[in-house]
Amino acid sequence: SVRRRVQFEVPSSKVDSAFSKFYNQIGQRARLPGFRQGKVPLGHLRKRYQSQAISEVGQQLVEEGWKTLLDDHEIVPVSRPEVDAGAPREGHAFSFTVTFEIAPDIELQAYESLSIEREVYVASPDVVEHELEHVAEHFTRFEPIEDRTDARDGDQVVIDYRGEIDEIPFPGGTAQDAELHLGSGQFIPGFEGQIVGHEVGESFAIQVSFPEQYGAPNLAGKEATFHITLKALRQQVVPEIGQPLADLLGEPDLDAVRARTKAEIEARFNRRSDEEARTALRAQIGAAYDFDAPPSLVDDEVLQRQNQLAREMIDAGMPAEEAKAQALDQGDALRDEAITEVRAALVLDAIAEKESIEVAPREVDSYIEFIVRQTGQYGARLREAYRDPNRRAGLRRRMRETKVLDFLLTKANVTSVEKAVPAHKHDHDHDHDHDHGPTEEAAE
Repeated sequence: SVRRRVQFEVPSSKVDSAFSKFYNQIGQRARLPGFRQGKVPLGHLRKRYQSQAISEVGQQLVEEGWKTLLDDHEIVPVSRPEVDAGAPREGHAFSFTVTFEIAPDIELQAYESLSIEREVYVASPDVVEHELEHVAEHFTRFEPIEDRTDARDGDQVVIDYRGEIDEIPFPGGTAQDAELHLGSGQFIPGFEGQIVGHEVGESFAIQVSFPEQYGAPNLAGKEATFHITLKALRQQVVPEIGQPLADLLGEPDLDAVRARTKAEIEARFNRRSDEEARTALRAQIGAAYDFDAPPSLVDDEVLQRQNQLAREMIDAGMPAEEAKAQALDQGDALRDEAITEVRAALVLDAIAEKESIEVAPREVDSYIEFIVRQTGQYGARLREAYRDPNRRAGLRRRMRETKVLDFLLTKANVTSVEKAVPAHKHDHDHDHDHDHGPTEEAAE
């Protein structure tokens, strides 16, 4: 069994010493009517602070006993201790019990030649060309239109606007020199289409309706008038997929751009493939063992899976309470998966110990800085969150597990299965400027 129950008995002399220390410390700062600070008799201190003394002395004796047990016997618990203790009394021994769980003794099976399939993605020429179109769009610029003055779909217009509801301007509804790409859907429905056909220098008014489900409740469903002055027209210019694009990317020619783009697409998909291989390997390891998984770890894993399931259902549009209730009902169904996951984690820990696989503090720091940079405006908040020792320890544990799985993959019999990158379904790691105009500003 992984569950342990230890009985402690603290001799009366140590109990009395703990009470004496408590009353000495409290007596130095206690202020009671009729006595100078530091001169309150012990009997009065006992009467005034007895409840606090019993609570603090009991907690101190339990913590000292628990720490001594862990240190003397080199125990690493995997659960929080459950303490069953009465109230300590002066002149009496103090007994309490602590129940906790430990990792089971694991007899490692051979792990040097596990078998796994790994998908290797290849990007076709069509996929590469489609990606190049998106790369070129990233370098889109807008240039003044000089051969006409009427606004058309696809133009970028520069406008001043003032929004009113019942002839009263509303917050966030006014801007000067706002840039709007007609047809982009940046502004609320009906706004952009009513600019088409108007001339540069013209001032006009349009009528729009804010959506019923709008971010700003004071505007949702309201009719609004926008007074607009059209100040300039610009046309979208996308670099040619050829030498101009190669120059922008710092490559010698288009063939080099294609090769680089193909490699980047395949690398993105193969990173996913690596993660899928780790997941499959982890499941294989967990299924190969049948030792008792510590119940507390299994319960924690079930809870994490329920929370994840609830989040997914909420993201899919299900009401939060209904999602949580359905996730809760899945507890028994999730338990077998949770047991396999806990077994896998414990086996990976054992392999890490045997192979001396560790994650240095500087590696954790570097990874935190990496994800902070990826997170953008929330980076500082994320960095602060990882100052929490428990969260940092959890990250370090996950990083070590990844190292162990990568180590096992180098030893495994890996069968590579070639797979085509899905057409038009690959990610585009590019930044795009996006101005939401009155829709988002009014919602703030």
